[in-house]
Amino acid sequence: METILVEEHYILTDVQEKVRNLVSKDPKGVPLETMLSALEEKTDFHGEDDLDQHKTRMKFMNDNNVRMQVLSYGKEAPSLLIGQAGIELCQLCNDVLGEYVDLRPTRFQGLAVLPINEPEAAAQELRRSAKELGLKGALIAGRGDDGTFLDHPKYEGIFEAAAELNVPIYLHPAPIKSEVYQAYYNSSSYDDVTASIFASFGYGWHMETGVHAVRLVLSGLLDRYPNLQIILGHWGEFVPFFLERMDQAIISEHLKQPISTYFKNNFYITPSGMLSKPQFEMIRHYFGIDRILYASDYPYIKPEGLTTFLDELNLTPTEQAKIAYQNAERLFNIDTEQD
Repeated sequence: METILVEEHYILTDVQEKVRNLVSKDPKGVPLETMLSALEEKTDFHGEDDLDQHKTRMKFMNDNNVRMQVLSYGKEAPSLLIGQAGIELCQLCNDVLGEYVDLRPTRFQGLAVLPINEPEAAAQELRRSAKELGLKGALIAGRGDDGTFLDHPKYEGIFEAAAELNVPIYLHPAPIKSEVYQAYYNSSSYDDVTASIFASFGYGWHMETGVHAVRLVLSGLLDRYPNLQIILGHWGEFVPFFLERMDQAIISEHLKQPISTYFKNNFYITPSGMLSKPQFEMIRHYFGIDRILYASDYPYIKPEGLTTFLDELNLTPTEQAKIAYQNAERLFNIDTEQD
């Protein structure tokens, strides 16, 4: 069965170089070069995220029966930047992605990258990307440069725009702040390679993304924008395992509904290439088939079994079709007639 994969990444090499020149390395932060080298070793990633590597991307898609990728900006995103440089580079990325999608609308759709350190500009860019470029939402990675999570009132306009446009926000991991790295993940009892992975794609940034999602719920955001939809990768970034506990333990009388209800009604979950049957069963139990999307996290992950995983889950043909492509078509308002 053909699939639509919704967490698939690209970069622009010239933008990456500009970001590197503008971002100062934090000597106490996660050693990013060490982490990226480990990523290459662990996942067989070798720079295939460049948007210019179209043939390589198409070969992966065709070999794995992928009908469409929903593209979003990958590592070292311009959303990390402060000020006009971040605004302009995000606009450039979205313009390029919009043109790329327009050339191949049956194979690609896109999510905008937003200059979240400039929240008003980010909301404006989301509106422009959706209305003028046809992008299907936005992916936001991590928290602001000042350490604030998206539940801070200054980011409200981004979610207001998403709700108004009826487009989802993909809440994605990003490198954690240096103070968190030093307190929780760095240690003299193991080396920098282990620490960098533990703090990033091995555990740390996933846990922080889950915390981010819970903060959004507790802030009352989804009472203010009840139609807003948020996507979490990596089987929900640790959240699903603790839904019952949060309902029982967290004092949340200021909310209109139990915490778990917001997650079940306002969140979609993807595997992000983590093709695990036990994790799938947990998500099916708590969220239901209609809330599961499919994703490989290409090219940072190229999971074996991408074409067979859904066949192994004892799904009905209707259930399998929902996860493979129908839920994505509905959420992203993908025009099936163009196929």
